Amino acid sequence: MTEKSFADTIRERIAAVEVVTEAIAGEGSETDLRDLRVLLINTMSLLSRDPGVEAAVDDLYAAARETVKDALAGVHPVPRNVRLLRSALVRFCERVPVVSGLSDADDALRFRGLEAAYAVQLERNAAETDEEEAAEVRSAA
Repeated sequence: MTEKSFADTIRERIAAVEVVTEAIAGEGSETDLRDLRVLLINTMSLLSRDPGVEAAVDDLYAAARETVKDALAGVHPVPRNVRLLRSALVRFCERVPVVSGLSDADDALRFRGLEAAYAVQLERNAAETDEEEAAEVRSAA
């Protein structure tokens, strides 16, 4: 039997979670919800403890549970719940590879945010300086 690498195992788990989540979004059966729960527990057992992954897993499972609850009530899944389910899936799929070491956190996005905040701060300081100079000119006149 060939042994799989850790990266292959994580990728397989993520793909399986995606398949089950889409099944829940479409039909919302209890069996799919149980399968999702088992996959999430199994995936978490492979990773080191991380609050970001735990939050992503909790969000994904809660959204899946609400979607299944709609289906059991005889209602086609509410679009809002399906949207929440899919966005929780995206967060899960982004977070797990980072924690497992398969990809790096996107520092470029974080720095872009910091650069924007710094630019806003510079702009505010410049505006305050301009107002102070205008006030000094008025008081001198």
